[in-house]
Amino acid sequence: MSLTIDDLIAREEIRDALNAYSQGLDQRNWKLFDRAFTPEATFTAPGEGIEEISVQGLKSRLQENNDGDRISGQHLLSNIHFEFDGDTARTISEVTWVTQQTMDKPNMVFQVIAGGMYVDDLIKTSEGWRIAKRTLVTKHKRTEGVYYPQSRIDGIRKHALNTNWFLGS
Repeated sequence: MSLTIDDLIAREEIRDALNAYSQGLDQRNWKLFDRAFTPEATFTAPGEGIEEISVQGLKSRLQENNDGDRISGQHLLSNIHFEFDGDTARTISEVTWVTQQTMDKPNMVFQVIAGGMYVDDLIKTSEGWRIAKRTLVTKHKRTEGVYYPQSRIDGIRKHALNTNWFLGS
């Protein structure tokens, strides 16, 4: 199958939506996070015990449960496969993520290193491609306490968290 210019544009617009989720989540830029989804979008992660919830419910859960102790997060996407059917699409993306939170012990960080797939159903809207349904399939997950000097924790918080690197956002 040969791709048209319109196919390539659609793929890039979809990549923008997928990356808006990761960047918005990792930098706690909730405006960017919201840009990834349709208003009625849903999220499920069966292996993580998350049944289908609204994306706004997911965002609230993340803010309430993680933001106080959170140091950083990285959700890296790769191997994205696209399928199109008119103004709808499905993508399957490999995801690797690392998140870190402070613990009760000084200089100890709770670290999650995991990987899996995002299965996304997208819709082309007047504002571009948006995720209507996201399913996270976890393939592996390791959690551990890791020693970090306080200066490292402070540096990450100062430069990576709650910092808006985007122009005009």
